[in-house]
Amino acid sequence: MKTVTGLFDNYDDAADAVRELEATGVPHANISIVANNSDDWYEGDRSEAAEDAGAGAGIGAVIGGAGGLLTGLGVMAIPGVGPVVAAGLLAPTATGVVAGAV
Repeated sequence: MKTVTGLFDNYDDAADAVRELEATGVPHANISIVANNSDDWYEGDRSEAAEDAGAGAGIGAVIGGAGGLLTGLGVMAIPGVGPVVAAGLLAPTATGVVAGAV
């Protein structure tokens, strides 16, 4: 099978080329168009997920950090272990922040 490549200035010219190829018998399944939407011809639904992701990550980080802090404080209450854990109190807090943000 041969490969033919074309470069067009706008989407309408590319669409015309596709119609001409189909008119000559090239199956539609064998034709592809790659475009960068420079003419703004495609206005698909834009997801708000990316906008809400920042707020969700922030809330998760706060909740995870609080959970890590409470875990660290709970371990400090164990006799003999408290001073050792006091030095590493930030480890579970940081882990909780990272886990909560994910």
